[in-house]
Amino acid sequence: MIKLRSLILCLTAIAAAMVANPQIESVGVAGDGEFTRITVASKSPLSSEVFMRESDNGLSIELVSPDYTVMSDAFYGEPTGGVLAYTLDQDRIIFELEQPMMVSRELELPPVGEDGLHRFVLDLTQVSEARFSQAAQRDQKRFVRRTNTVEKVPALLSAPAIVKADAPSVKPSGFSAVMLAAARQRHTVVIDPGHGGRDPGALAYGGGEEAEIVLQTSLLLKQLLEKDPRYDVRLTRESDVYVEHEDRVTKARNWGADLFISIHADAAMKPTVSGASVYTISTRGEARIEGAAKKYGWELPLEDGTSDAVSGILKDLMVRETKSNSSIFAGFLVPELGQAGPLLRNTHRQKNLFVLLAPDVPAVLVEIGFLTNKADSKRLKSKRGRKKSAEAIKRAIDAYFDRQDLLLVTN
Repeated sequence: MIKLRSLILCLTAIAAAMVANPQIESVGVAGDGEFTRITVASKSPLSSEVFMRESDNGLSIELVSPDYTVMSDAFYGEPTGGVLAYTLDQDRIIFELEQPMMVSRELELPPVGEDGLHRFVLDLTQVSEARFSQAAQRDQKRFVRRTNTVEKVPALLSAPAIVKADAPSVKPSGFSAVMLAAARQRHTVVIDPGHGGRDPGALAYGGGEEAEIVLQTSLLLKQLLEKDPRYDVRLTRESDVYVEHEDRVTKARNWGADLFISIHADAAMKPTVSGASVYTISTRGEARIEGAAKKYGWELPLEDGTSDAVSGILKDLMVRETKSNSSIFAGFLVPELGQAGPLLRNTHRQKNLFVLLAPDVPAVLVEIGFLTNKADSKRLKSKRGRKKSAEAIKRAIDAYFDRQDLLLVTN
């Protein structure tokens, strides 16, 4: 009888500990290699210590948190942005790195919205091998001291959950319903045909103007997107009119854009230069975002009463995430454009462009070819050539939002 009572008390204590312990709902890893964000969502705050590790097995970042448990239907997002794989072990989460990356920011965010989840966020930035090695050596003593005092509780996590980039796990229950709900979400895509009106843009080899060529390409893209019920499509202009740059961005934000694509055609002094390219915001351009947001009323929607410190953190997080998502879309877009025609060397570029300054709308500017090049000009002046460019952009949009829908359950 005494043994039975002791067993009951023990099981009760374990059950109480499991309720009190942070229960991990999801793990998400997303980025472009230069910047990567790790997000661990849990029912209660996840108190972890973070260590950079260097061993014969390679480079890693470890979150040591001996008290956590994992929900039976936890979602493990496929890692990207320099993280090869991650393992949820009994007392830690180990992120295996493809390249040296350091933690630039560590945040514990309270629940926002209706899901009630706490989020432990790590922002990683690419660094040199030497800098990572120095940080790992500094962390070594602290790591040994910490792990020697960790009390492992094997019952809380029966076996490690390993997630690799080439084999993402699947949410075991309710995942189909989640994806069905995500598929019903309409995504607002804003297409911005460059130039127009008083600004014809570049002149094409053999005649023709950039403003008209990119407008016709944009209209074809709009037709393709509108056949898909997932998309709500808007154009900043649908005729030969000029729209101020700030008005293009303002329209996109007012329409609640989930993605902004400015379509242009390039020109060069050398007629031999050809190929498409994609631009996302540069570091110099990123520094202009706050000033532009204040000047043109692009302030981020934050709840009243939020402290200045927290507001600053949330705004910075949103801008960083917007930049990251812009780069992720560019990563999908470049290979698709390669199916439509030649690519410019170093295809994904960064530049200080006004139409990319929205703080909360992922945005790219795509140059679909060089109008000063005979072959590119002929291709882009033909309906078939423009359609191939539009189809390439559509495929990239599909791939991007497929990924966003998968990540929906981690955010």
